[in-house]
Amino acid sequence: MIFIKIFLGIALNTIIFSSLHSQMPTLVEVDKVIEQPINQSVPVIGSILPKRESNLMSSVAGRVDKVLVEEGDSVKKGKVLAFIDIKNYEWLYEISSSNLLKAKYNYEKTKTETIINDLDLKRMEALKSTSAFNASIFDKLENTKLILKSKEEIALAELNIENNKNKIAKLNYEKSIIKAPFTGIIEQRMIEVGEVVAVGTPMLNLVDKSDLEVFAEVPSFRIYGLKKGSPIKIRTTDNINIEGTIRAIGAKENPTTRTVKIYLDFKQDSLPRKLLVGENINLSIPIDFGRKAVTVHKDAILKREGMSLVYLVKENKVEVKPLKLGEAVGNRFIVIKGLSNKDNVVIKGNERLRPGQEVNIINNSK
Repeated sequence: MIFIKIFLGIALNTIIFSSLHSQMPTLVEVDKVIEQPINQSVPVIGSILPKRESNLMSSVAGRVDKVLVEEGDSVKKGKVLAFIDIKNYEWLYEISSSNLLKAKYNYEKTKTETIINDLDLKRMEALKSTSAFNASIFDKLENTKLILKSKEEIALAELNIENNKNKIAKLNYEKSIIKAPFTGIIEQRMIEVGEVVAVGTPMLNLVDKSDLEVFAEVPSFRIYGLKKGSPIKIRTTDNINIEGTIRAIGAKENPTTRTVKIYLDFKQDSLPRKLLVGENINLSIPIDFGRKAVTVHKDAILKREGMSLVYLVKENKVEVKPLKLGEAVGNRFIVIKGLSNKDNVVIKGNERLRPGQEVNIINNSK
């Protein structure tokens, strides 16, 4: 409907100015519609993240006895960082070890009692055919065998219980000694000596600065051509160029920002300086990946009531063509609908043209 209005408006111009322009071709410049590979990129802001960062939390409850590090300290994997109620957990472990030893001796005792009773029972059974056999003693030995067998099984169960208790006590003792899970830098210290911590209380923040990656959130409609291993150009704010490759692409879209997370690996060894965790960097995200598309010169586009139009030249006459345009590619636009490859469109002199008007082309479009 809008196109009909536009066409009627242009037709009205034709009637008004026909007498002035009859048999006077207008001089125009044209440009060919071309099909070209679309090798573009869009800028996205990302940041540097450590591949390993840990908020070290208390695994046991108790009083903080000692903290051996300060913020900014470099620590090696396995280094002791702090103690939580170390004596308390050490003594509990020693008590448990003693109870375990006691349970072992008790089990050995019940086994020995069972063996002795079995020997007496066998000797009495051997006397069954003699006058020395005592039925009462034999029955008592058989009943004692059942009782001792039950005691032995109870002692074994108690031994297993004490063994597991000892494992837990040992584990808690080891947990009361906070150690670095990997080599890194103490970025934040959140506890002081004398504080009482519960299980899960944050104590220290440890960051591994030796193994970094790039994190960015890319608009979802830009993500479909990306894949694991795709090369991405990265640039720091002080113009250090970095070649990165996509390590992983998130599976979920952020419903608020309509973005998807991506993670990139890059080589740190060859950089002129150390990158900082949290540092902002610029990514050039490629789009379309060499896909070919029909494009038209931007100067050919006329805007009328929200529509995009061009004047198409055929046999030295022009006709109006409405277009559906895509993204800009340099000084051209991708044509989604309306033109074909190698069409000639007017790029200069198109403001005063009318449909059907004759034109003289003053340039050779390539």
